[in-house]
Amino acid sequence: METVANIISGAASIYLILIFFRILISWFSGVEFGKPYRMLASVTDPYLNYFRRFRFMQVGAIDLSPLAGMLVLVVVADVFSSFARTGSITLGLVLGIILQSLWGVIGFILTLFTILVVIRFVAALMNASTVHPFLRTLDTIITPLMNLVHRTFFKGRFITFRTGLAITGALLIVVNILGSMLINQVALLLRSLPV
Repeated sequence: METVANIISGAASIYLILIFFRILISWFSGVEFGKPYRMLASVTDPYLNYFRRFRFMQVGAIDLSPLAGMLVLVVVADVFSSFARTGSITLGLVLGIILQSLWGVIGFILTLFTILVVIRFVAALMNASTVHPFLRTLDTIITPLMNLVHRTFFKGRFITFRTGLAITGALLIVVNILGSMLINQVALLLRSLPV
């Protein structure tokens, strides 16, 4: 049975890599990759399309459905890998894996936003032109988050754009670090449950 679990875990991991490449390639619109790309799309798109039908995964111009699809594959690969190692699966183990996988996605998003905020902060320090399309795109992505931070911590008070960027970036880093520590402890506790 452990051999079958290893095969399933390996297949899920390989499929996860294919989906990652499919997503990465989709970022380069207008480039023709030919038959290999069409083959990759025909293998991965049916799975990804299942998650795309959930509209709540569309946040503005950002489509989070591929992350949900990847999350499911990570959970499947981890559960079967753990089963292959230990010979058993408990509810606590599955819940711990799901919790850590969910946090992995949230941590990825927090890290991505942190990088975007840092890039924008450096551009603001260099007094870069705000009409540049790249900076306008960054502003479109990070402004809702900055507004949330401003409303939560600075109601009615004025803060400069640079200060808002610095505080938002610092808050993202703190949430990422503290969240990782908390989730890891809870996941260890869940994994140790005998049920």
